[in-house]
Amino acid sequence: MEIMTGGRDVPGVLVVDDEPRVRSFLRDGLTARARVVEAEDSERAIEILQQQAREHVDLVLVDYVLPTGSGLELLQITKRRWPWLPVVIFTGFGSEEVAVQALRWGASDYLRKPIQLDALLQIVGALTTRSESAPGSGKTRGKGQGEARAVHPNIERALIFMRAHFAKAITLTDVAREAGLSRFHFCRLFHHETSVKFHEYLHDLRVSQAKALLADRHLRITEVAYAVGFNDLSHFDRTFRKIVGRSPSEYRKSMRCA
Repeated sequence: MEIMTGGRDVPGVLVVDDEPRVRSFLRDGLTARARVVEAEDSERAIEILQQQAREHVDLVLVDYVLPTGSGLELLQITKRRWPWLPVVIFTGFGSEEVAVQALRWGASDYLRKPIQLDALLQIVGALTTRSESAPGSGKTRGKGQGEARAVHPNIERALIFMRAHFAKAITLTDVAREAGLSRFHFCRLFHHETSVKFHEYLHDLRVSQAKALLADRHLRITEVAYAVGFNDLSHFDRTFRKIVGRSPSEYRKSMRCA
């Protein structure tokens, strides 16, 4: 089994696919951007994550179809045991249904086969440059000019939980409980640590993912709304318009013209 070694100047990506040619394509495509480790099935992937998830893996790319189990099952295991790790599902069939289900279960994004290299690089770049990090990594966030400090551990747990479950019907009570705080103290500490209110942060997470999904013309806007955690289309439209400055349909049209 290949072990990731070396500095942390480039992200580590775990590629899980049973087809050698696909793994080779992904490895070659990511060579300049990441350190890649490969697994041919979910069992090997879990073995790698058990050894390297906290120190050497920043992103998991997994095929929907695997020899043992499925990519969605591996997604569930990963989000349960290593909830801070972003997971991207790629598939060649049943894309709309798979995409919606994967996002509801915590996937950060999905790719269609045949995979386009530019789309792959864009997703990998976006998901491996976020400011939050795994527990115990010592990651800091900026505060003012030239000053940085670690995120409060209770809020770090909350952020990890929100990134893993934002597409579900999570509430402030759920997240405060996960952080081990009362609702009152959680709200005060969350705002202090992130400079935004809980619902603003949650809506930003959901709208950010929605913007990525709107690039897929095969997904209806109602499907996008449902996939990122909105069960009311009018609420999705209002929230999206407030954050982005235009409606989801207008945003999709602007992408087409760009």
